Amino acid sequence: MLTRARDKVGWPALTLLLLLALAPLVVRGVSEQGILVQAMIYAVGAVGLDVLTGYSGQFSFGQFVYFAIGAYVMAAVRVNGHWPWLPAIIAGVAASTLVAAVIGSLFVRLRFFGSAVGTFFLGAVAVDLISGSRLSHWTGGSNGLAVLPVTIGANSLSTGDWLYYTVWIALALSVAVCLRYTKVRAGRAARVVKENEVVAAVLGVRVFREKVRAQALAGAVAGLAGCMLALEVGYLSPDTFGISQSIELFAIVAVGGTGSIVGPILGAVFFFSMVNGLASTSASSSQLLFSLVVLVVVVLFNGGLYDLLEKGTRKLLGLRRSDAGAHKKDAQVAGRAQAERTEPVAAAAVAEPLSGALAESPATVSFAQPSADRARVRTGPPLLELAGIGVDFGGVRALDAVDLTVGRGEVHAIIGPNGAGKTTLLNCISGIQPATGRVVLDSDDLTSLPVSVRRARGISRTFQHPALVADLTVLQNVEVGAYETHNGSAVLEMAGLPGTRRRDRVARDRAVHALELLEFPRERWDVHAGELTMGEQKHIDIARALASEPKLLLLDEPTAGLGEEEIGAVANAIEGVRRAGVTVLVIAHHVGFVRRIADACTVLDFGRVLTSGTAGEVLADDQVVDVFVGAGRKS
Repeated sequence: MLTRARDKVGWPALTLLLLLALAPLVVRGVSEQGILVQAMIYAVGAVGLDVLTGYSGQFSFGQFVYFAIGAYVMAAVRVNGHWPWLPAIIAGVAASTLVAAVIGSLFVRLRFFGSAVGTFFLGAVAVDLISGSRLSHWTGGSNGLAVLPVTIGANSLSTGDWLYYTVWIALALSVAVCLRYTKVRAGRAARVVKENEVVAAVLGVRVFREKVRAQALAGAVAGLAGCMLALEVGYLSPDTFGISQSIELFAIVAVGGTGSIVGPILGAVFFFSMVNGLASTSASSSQLLFSLVVLVVVVLFNGGLYDLLEKGTRKLLGLRRSDAGAHKKDAQVAGRAQAERTEPVAAAAVAEPLSGALAESPATVSFAQPSADRARVRTGPPLLELAGIGVDFGGVRALDAVDLTVGRGEVHAIIGPNGAGKTTLLNCISGIQPATGRVVLDSDDLTSLPVSVRRARGISRTFQHPALVADLTVLQNVEVGAYETHNGSAVLEMAGLPGTRRRDRVARDRAVHALELLEFPRERWDVHAGELTMGEQKHIDIARALASEPKLLLLDEPTAGLGEEEIGAVANAIEGVRRAGVTVLVIAHHVGFVRRIADACTVLDFGRVLTSGTAGEVLADDQVVDVFVGAGRKS
């Protein structure tokens, strides 16, 4: 359910909404229209739940609680406060949003199982509160609460076509808001959080806040659905908002297809059509048949009804591209084209991996001085200073009093055997891993600052395994890293104010500049990241980190898992970064790669600095040879 979230679903959503708007011209029966009204009410809440699950990666099995809050607040302020109906609906939505934000701030700290169980029992607590005496003045307790009829002139919004189109407007509004959310900075940040929370934090995303934002949006939409439900039923009872309704809502999203906005609407129509179609059978038989149908859809069509409809439409229109094999072939062709653009000399220069050196005997291994070794000339104070960095993992000393300086504008390589502490050192610099000692960037002490603040101060990084958002394009992925901060208001972003549009243009310009600097083929910018080769993903990971215009770029094994040609392309990219004046600290395992790109080199062994100097000096050091070939090392 968390494998894909669609980005281009505007036209399918509009088409489905138009079909529902025209349905009363064909479906004239009162009962049939009633089925569609119920389906659209559930669809309103399901669309919000889809944003929470499909786009943000969070689960809720108690979403009907927010239906209840919206419905009861709307009804109560009208009965007890004599509010007009429109302000009452706004109050119901606002109350659901507030409660969802508060409850969400508690549950988002939990992992999937804890969050799922917590929201499940939240439904039981809500029913107890509604039916009990504590809130009976507002809710009517177990006796329920009558909903005052809503009228415009002589027309009642609680019956007939007026009810139908009132609910349709609510559905259209929820779809528009949720679609807009998925396209603005907050929505894309939530998709990065879904992919990898650590990577999101390094990109400057405040993970906790983005999760709560998604919870609040889902709660707001559910509150609107609750208001529509109150109009439709005319009487609120605790039984209307039980746990089973929350489970049904989640099943609607799963059957319709998560991460599609349109899928939950299809799922709701399917669900209520099935329920009413099986109504003539006994209760136990209808529940069994419906459960079997749901299982078949989820198991055989795990992308849901929307995915099934999407594939069928493409096949019907002749737009299908030979399944996943076409994407793989395209990626391979692009990878070969990228490799052909790499200079032959570059490929030869990086053809000597340290892993190969480890396999050879000490007598045959050569760490020769590179033919064009760069002199390590520094002017002015260093950009990065590490003093006494230490990290312990359960009594194991991962880093032991590491001191390191990186000159401004240089490429500094960190090498060492597996387990030497190289990635841990980058984690300490970027703020992911707490450590003792001091981290100073450009005379600014960052030791006590969190990840997002360090990123804002000028530190950006990549990871050994690129955590790109597979269902965003290349350009969209890089844009996520191009924002200076992710502190803006999601509401203002969705409103599309001039300031927001101006900031988005700046982010896009930065993303374009980063891709052009790395010479990534423009014809691949609109390709989804999930269709890229590993070499291309490494490039995009570097571009995304570079788009924030950092002072210091940390690269964690950018050549891992790549062939010689792709390694040469990465070397070209890093040289382009150097020419742009960005300081680079890179972990590498390939001798030729280090020789080509590094101005300076530091060797870590068992969490300590073994030696540091120019690449030529370090790679020719006898101690370094012993470390990598095992001479002098005791196992």
